[in-house]
Amino acid sequence: MAYVLGFIYADGAVEDCRDSSRTCYLVLSNNDLDLLSDISKAMSAEKSVQIKQPRLTKFKGKEYWCKTSYVVRIGNKKIYEDLIQLGLCPRKSLVIQLPELPEQFFSYFLRGYFDGDGCINIEKTKKNRMNIIFTSGSKIFIEQLASKIQSACPILKSSISNGNGAFQLRYNWKNALIVADYMYRDIKTTPYLKYKYNKYIDYMSVRG
Repeated sequence: MAYVLGFIYADGAVEDCRDSSRTCYLVLSNNDLDLLSDISKAMSAEKSVQIKQPRLTKFKGKEYWCKTSYVVRIGNKKIYEDLIQLGLCPRKSLVIQLPELPEQFFSYFLRGYFDGDGCINIEKTKKNRMNIIFTSGSKIFIEQLASKIQSACPILKSSISNGNGAFQLRYNWKNALIVADYMYRDIKTTPYLKYKYNKYIDYMSVRG
């Protein structure tokens, strides 16, 4: 559930629809069908994953082509209320803060958030270094995330930048390796986004 909560903070939304449909919803979306299916099973969700076909969408006056994506919409007032108590809210992206988590579960939360709003970047240089990046529209969330990671891995150095309306927490080279090793511990005990993990494993095999 710590992993699922991290993923919800990245690629989830809560909707209060009691005026129209008498219930509340948790909505999960991602471009990876296998991951959403695994999360649905972990939550014992009865709803199947829905397909959103490729489409044009507008953002800040510009049109973008969106590839095929997948959505799970779970109607459950108890889940909604629990998530609200943890700090989530409708239209959360600019205002979320890091929830209180037991230390032993933070690495799972971090991996869930990373699978939604994180990336692995491999520099195309002779040094071929790996970077780990977390993104959020909420500055306070990114700052709290950096502080929490620092508590778990005290020797780390990181940087926070702002661009295109989002904040990025970045770990370079050896710092990225430490974060990845921490984040991917006990990989088989929770769902995980396979292509990101495989990118990390492929990089490590090349680096030796």
